Amino acid sequence: MKRSLSFAVLLSLIAASALFGFNKGGRTVFQFSKIGVGARQAGMGEACIAVVRDVNAVYWNPANIGGLAGGQAAFTYTRWFADLNYLTAAVGYRWNGVGVFALSFAGLDYQDIQEALVTSTSGAADTRTGKNFSGGDLQLGLSYSRDFTDKLSIGISAKYFREELFIYNVGLVAFDVGTYYETGFKGFRIAMSAQNFSTGSVSWLGKEKSDRIEGYEIPLIYRIGTSFDLINNENSFIDLGPDHHLQLAIDAINTNDYGERYHLGGEYWYNHFIALRCGYRFNYEEGNLAAGFGLHHQLSGMKFQFDYAYVNYEFLESPHRFSLLMSF
Repeated sequence: MKRSLSFAVLLSLIAASALFGFNKGGRTVFQFSKIGVGARQAGMGEACIAVVRDVNAVYWNPANIGGLAGGQAAFTYTRWFADLNYLTAAVGYRWNGVGVFALSFAGLDYQDIQEALVTSTSGAADTRTGKNFSGGDLQLGLSYSRDFTDKLSIGISAKYFREELFIYNVGLVAFDVGTYYETGFKGFRIAMSAQNFSTGSVSWLGKEKSDRIEGYEIPLIYRIGTSFDLINNENSFIDLGPDHHLQLAIDAINTNDYGERYHLGGEYWYNHFIALRCGYRFNYEEGNLAAGFGLHHQLSGMKFQFDYAYVNYEFLESPHRFSLLMSF
């Protein structure tokens, strides 16, 4: 128990120290790893690392998959900017006495891109060749979470990233670590995660031709979050019976390529059947306001949950997210 608490304190100190780092805009690759996965998480303004404990937590805080009671599979589709398609899938299973294991996949498809030269040999203003090329991003992950006490969970993830564009490709291995702690008071929960500790940097054209000798790093993401039950049962601030559940959450985020950001969100469930969500992300130029809903249903011993989220963008096309969770 003491070793577990020491690990949690160490992780919090690492995350807190990151708040004093320098911005390194334009110096990181694999930006798709910062696209929020899960319509439930997105609908809450991504204030989720101390709330959501489904299998999609592998993309946020690996400790949170400790909330799985058995097996669960999740699929999320996001229609991203410029007609890009972002697909994710994750499956997890609790092995009693050992912990929870999960496999995850994420892929961003660039689709066809028209090839164009810097200058045309004929002197024409249109330098397109009539050919197309493509590219995409890939993430594969293996996660594990263990409950060290009835209140504390610790999780880790190992991930492989790959990016392809035209005839070039790069790959990288990275690791995540996270903690989740239930205080037992008014539903207060505390969670922390550190994502994308990598084995190095990447260079698209090789170190001999790269524009950066040191290469490009992956976004290193630190998250600290808390949540509480405003309306739930006798252990919440307001007791309206088992049919009403309202929880609020706030997360603080720091990355090695941007300054501090804050996420605030809430989720209300009625009769464990329908959920309404909203959230706001601070210190973002776009995509601040988010909203969504969820539907939960049990059929033939399996539990199904459908979630939708809308994030408002002013100058870019607002993305829509759709998620399906199946518990078995």
